[in-house]
Amino acid sequence: MEKVLLFKVSIDDLEEKIWRKIEILDDSTVADLAYTILASFDSLAYHLYEINHNGIVYSCGEPNRDLLSFTDGEYKNATLVKLNDLDFNDKNMFMDYDFGSTTTFRIEYLSSSSLMESKENYPLVIEGQGKGMLDDMSDFELKDIVDETDRLGKSEFYYTPGYDRDDYFDYREYDIIKDNSKLKEIFSKIKNGYEKKDS
Repeated sequence: MEKVLLFKVSIDDLEEKIWRKIEILDDSTVADLAYTILASFDSLAYHLYEINHNGIVYSCGEPNRDLLSFTDGEYKNATLVKLNDLDFNDKNMFMDYDFGSTTTFRIEYLSSSSLMESKENYPLVIEGQGKGMLDDMSDFELKDIVDETDRLGKSEFYYTPGYDRDDYFDYREYDIIKDNSKLKEIFSKIKNGYEKKDS
């Protein structure tokens, strides 16, 4: 029977402030989990990523050791491995996104349950806090902005969510209903962007 897997995902060093609990089908690929994370955490999804679990690195497409992390572990294509093929005795996974200004996500496997609803409902965020990440900015730079927001009681930070406008960023402004309403559409766009074959 098909299962629903539950993961808690948080930004490194911001585990209490920016996190999600994500449900995803167990026949999804490791790449699908990455796309869900990037969609829910507001990434523009134009950099490389890799997920590390049990000494294996799951990379986006064919691995390029010059671009990806320095590890002696085995590399696999994240688009070819399903989550139900993984051994979750080690519950912890790590995802690095953008190897120039890296954001590291901590991914903790929490549980699995039988699929009781339509498959169309997944992926789904069931709990969360914190607006997300900022592209072209490392997690420790984001932490400085979060700490400054907490110190001042307000945010004074603007960023560019794309190329045509500036926007105000306050990490505390997270709307789970809005997140889920756009999650599947953004997931599909991200998946297409990473997996589309050049003709």
